[in-house]
Amino acid sequence: MLIELWRKVLGEDYTTCSCAVCSNDFDRGNVFPVAAGNAGAELGETCPVCLHYLNLRKIDAEDPTRGNWPARDWPTPQDLEAARRRYPEPMFANAAELKASFTDAEEELEIYDASVVWRMEPERVSR
Repeated sequence: MLIELWRKVLGEDYTTCSCAVCSNDFDRGNVFPVAAGNAGAELGETCPVCLHYLNLRKIDAEDPTRGNWPARDWPTPQDLEAARRRYPEPMFANAAELKASFTDAEEELEIYDASVVWRMEPERVSR
């Protein structure tokens, strides 16, 4: 599983959503975790409680009797809080402000790409 931290692009965008892991509703704030499968298929926003739990499971990787759990470089709850302090506001207040900031579709994609403040790359299996 990949977990990244994404920044809210539009201030007028939704705030409350369901966690992709536990299905509980939570306020995603201006920076929020997003889970994806190792192949990159997006699962969705993840609540801070599940982010904390999954980080606790990384400790299992240090136990040689639990060799089936890979340690990953997921962001920690502290990383999430630091990103929320660094980015206390959305990137743009509304769609009109966003639209005024780009001239073509490629620039718009660059804006959304820049909203990922903690990126993970899929693991590659070497042969």
